[in-house]
Amino acid sequence: MRVVIAEDLFLLRDGLTRLLEAHGFEIAAAVASAPELLRALTGTRPDMAIVDVLDPEVVGRLMARRSRDEPIARLTPREREVLALMAEGRSNAAIAQRLFITDKAVSKHAAGIFAKLGLAPSDDDNRRVLAVLAYLDS
Repeated sequence: MRVVIAEDLFLLRDGLTRLLEAHGFEIAAAVASAPELLRALTGTRPDMAIVDVLDPEVVGRLMARRSRDEPIARLTPREREVLALMAEGRSNAAIAQRLFITDKAVSKHAAGIFAKLGLAPSDDDNRRVLAVLAYLDS
């Protein structure tokens, strides 16, 4: 989603830009004045404009909406670690050794990953590969 930010306070504008970029938004422009905003809106045709945001609740709602859209965001930090190591081609035993946990714990984390990503058991598909593809796509 392409976003234009208009905020006259530099620190707030810069912080909001960094926060949105960290959550996968594309910042089309970040401007400090109304004339700059008008040029940015007509020149970049963004999906959304955030204008003079001083309320943290607005930013929180924006982040929550984006997070719900991405299945990977539903994973716990440990599940993301396990999935990242899966993406490196590691076996469950290697993941367990790297994270200082048991093989059984890795299996439980993998089951949680598959469930949260909506990857049901199938004779036709490899859930581990599909999970890694979802991770790489995010």
